[in-house]
Amino acid sequence: MKLLIPRITDKTKRKDMRDFANRVLEKWIRLPFSSQPRIVSCKIISITNNVGVIQRHGLINVLPDDAALRIIRKLNGAYLKGKRVGVKQYYGIPKESDPYLT
Repeated sequence: MKLLIPRITDKTKRKDMRDFANRVLEKWIRLPFSSQPRIVSCKIISITNNVGVIQRHGLINVLPDDAALRIIRKLNGAYLKGKRVGVKQYYGIPKESDPYLT
């Protein structure tokens, strides 16, 4: 499941986001028959709006989905690099509705 952390600070690096999510995953109690929770990928995207303001957003891909849901519950509203952030599921934009994708 992909997670979105919108409007992160300029100081936030990929390692910071990975450490942020690992706070929850390190405390994960794993049963012998369950898969180990892990962060598959972590990236920062920068989007410039129509007035030239750059917004940075974090995307974290976590497996399995129940680990991602736990990260959302535990870290939504937590502080990342001194700023309170929201953590939510990222659904993406369908290619049909995005005017920038051809």
